Amino acid sequence: MDKMNFKKAFTLAETLLTIMIIGILVALMLRAINRINPDKDKVLFIKAYHATEAAIGNIINDPTKYDPTYLTDDEIDSAESEGTELNLDFRFKPYPDATASITNANGEQQEIKNISQSQAVCYFLADQLNTVGAVKCTSNGTEGIDGANFRLSNGVCFYNWSGVKSNGSVDGVIDPTCTSASEGYVVRVFYDGKVTVPETATGHSNQSKAYGWLQNQTDVK
Repeated sequence: MDKMNFKKAFTLAETLLTIMIIGILVALMLRAINRINPDKDKVLFIKAYHATEAAIGNIINDPTKYDPTYLTDDEIDSAESEGTELNLDFRFKPYPDATASITNANGEQQEIKNISQSQAVCYFLADQLNTVGAVKCTSNGTEGIDGANFRLSNGVCFYNWSGVKSNGSVDGVIDPTCTSASEGYVVRVFYDGKVTVPETATGHSNQSKAYGWLQNQTDVK
């Protein structure tokens, strides 16, 4: 009698094991794909942040813009009591002849001088970064392209950079989508030129995302 041929089926345990292995492989593949194609907004923000960080360092260390002499608190108090104007850092107005080259609303290149303390960071940043279109630093992000102070050639918008506080700090906004100030992420500049991304910011519910990006920049090329 001929022997009957039997087809052996997978057991339930073998099937579950196979599904689990496939799931692990898919997860590893997705992780690898994400590393190859990182979040576009993350890449744009990180690059804009580091460009801003470098530009701020150049600005505050430029002796043609701010007095490079760092005075003591006693000297500052004495100068203030005597009514002497100090050009020291972002707390003070830059030199009257400090110049920023920007594009105006008519698309013309314009040299800006006698810049106010409040507008200085905005104008000097726009001068150093690769901007397109008009630069508007005359108010807190209510003018210019799509309401922004200025826009980079890669489409990233800078909002609220005109508005340096009396203590020399400014909470400017970088929006990689160029949608609005509220959709962007706050970047904090201190009077001495230090630049950070705060973990939280009022009116910016996604601020923690930018903070996390700064903690893990391995995917940014």
